[in-house]
Amino acid sequence: MTEEPREKENRHAVTKPEFCRKMARKYGWNLKRIERVGGQGLPYECVFEGEQTSFEDMTYDN
Repeated sequence: MTEEPREKENRHAVTKPEFCRKMARKYGWNLKRIERVGGQGLPYECVFEGEQTSFEDMTYDN
């Protein structure tokens, strides 16, 4: 049985689902879905299309 290649996903945790939509607009990312992952601090994960990114990478990019 062969495994299909997985699509690359860019995930970021947030406190509220609305922040996923705001992030998508701000960075021009395509929002695939919002997942409730539980926990008290960051209970949602935004799942976008593409390579995983880091906001630290954007902050320190020269």
